[in-house]
Amino acid sequence: MSGRTALVVGGTSGIGLATARVLRAGGATVHIAGRSKERLDQVAATDPELIGHQADGGDRDEIAGVAEAIGGIDWLVITLSGSEGPGPIADLDLAMLRRAFDAKFWGHITTIQAVLPHLTSSGSITLLGAITARASMPGTAGIAALNGAVEALVKPLAVELAPIRVNGVSPGFVDTPWSSALPADARAA
Repeated sequence: MSGRTALVVGGTSGIGLATARVLRAGGATVHIAGRSKERLDQVAATDPELIGHQADGGDRDEIAGVAEAIGGIDWLVITLSGSEGPGPIADLDLAMLRRAFDAKFWGHITTIQAVLPHLTSSGSITLLGAITARASMPGTAGIAALNGAVEALVKPLAVELAPIRVNGVSPGFVDTPWSSALPADARAA
């Protein structure tokens, strides 16, 4: 990994931060982007070798500015998420689900478009979906559709962008700050 450069968008917490740490431990120069200055400051205190950028994955100009500042990027990892999207279909707040799609699905598209001109020809893009896309759990129709939409990007982009590699990761339940927002009984289940 030495000599390679990574950008982890959504890299200030959870799976994104864990990924950034693994890449850095392997010798890569790792940039992380996140919306929250507070989270970036916390990461700077605990992981000063990670290079932080305040930028919203849903804002093409902000992400393009980060990519331009970095220059050549070997690995783009997009771990955008949010706490919105789950709930029983009968009561699902559609405005909330639209916000969730804006933050995660459209954020993935926006980030890819903004960073693509800066990816090396041997580069890779990794998208983060979730097991809800296929798990058939009650109360997850909205978030399943959201993660299914992210996962549906992988195969066509892999063909379209070759030789740049495009992969998807679809984790199950992971103990992250996102999961801490769930009620205790849901986490235990």
